[in-house]
Amino acid sequence: MQATTNTGDRLAGGVLATASVLSIVVMAHHPSGPGHSGLNQLVHGGMMALVLLIFSGYARHAMLRGLGRFSSLAALIIYGAGVGANLLAATINGFAAPAAFEEGVSRDVLRLYWELNQALAYGGVYATSLAFAIWSFGLLHERGLRRFIGILGLVAGVVPVGLLASGVVTMNVAGAFVIYALQAGFGVIIGADLMRKRT
Repeated sequence: MQATTNTGDRLAGGVLATASVLSIVVMAHHPSGPGHSGLNQLVHGGMMALVLLIFSGYARHAMLRGLGRFSSLAALIIYGAGVGANLLAATINGFAAPAAFEEGVSRDVLRLYWELNQALAYGGVYATSLAFAIWSFGLLHERGLRRFIGILGLVAGVVPVGLLASGVVTMNVAGAFVIYALQAGFGVIIGADLMRKRT
């Protein structure tokens, strides 16, 4: 049987891999503190756009896995919930909190913004990790490279949760960079897999 590559798969894979890499580049410019509203808006707006592009790549991955499979559908929905949490966290940290800071609101209000951001950011990581784990368990039942991708997916799902749950890292700027880098690495791998020829 001849190996072929679907144009839509190649495009989805390229978008997923590229957006995953760019998310780390953008995250590296994340400012600390509620000031610098222009930079905050640029960084968080860029991250929000990249999160949606990455979601579209994973949606294609889920389609190829078969949305008729409950596990694949459930993973996509869970991942989508994580996307929603990340978008809300970015909205708070990138737009609402800096605007409130410039208006001179009290430290208590800024603290509330921070706690909301953190709750959503943690939720986004946990949802993403669960989706990775579900997809990866399915890949473990395949042969060759796909099984190895499944192992890497489990690592990308379990390690961030372990780091956060143990308190080794938190979702501050430095900790979030580590967590998102691990997740982006899996995005590059799945993107590359989408671009491969299939029989």
